[in-house]
Amino acid sequence: MNHSYKTIFITLTTLLLIVACTAQKYIEPDFPEAMLPHVKTEYVKRYDQGQILYNMSCAGCHNKKDGRKIIVPDFEPDQLRGYEIRVSNAQHEQNMPDTLVTEEELGIIMTFLSYKKKNSAK
Repeated sequence: MNHSYKTIFITLTTLLLIVACTAQKYIEPDFPEAMLPHVKTEYVKRYDQGQILYNMSCAGCHNKKDGRKIIVPDFEPDQLRGYEIRVSNAQHEQNMPDTLVTEEELGIIMTFLSYKKKNSAK
């Protein structure tokens, strides 16, 4: 391999490693066993969209780190209802200067937070 190919190879390998290390891990959903398969299929789509929106709009303030592990907090249903009220409040929007979440996006994020597997207790 000549010098330019080695440089390109090393650069691409480094870039892939950086992307792999910084990418958010997929958090498996925890749907009720009684959920019908066709309903679950639609909820998986909404859940996946919710995880992406959460990572873009909420994770920066709400996630916690435990060493190298990033932890998405477990929210109780009352906390989620509180966020629905606060996010629709203009004062909360002022505290979120990077991105504003629409009511529809908030509903999708709530699906993710409601059905994500709970963190294991230490």
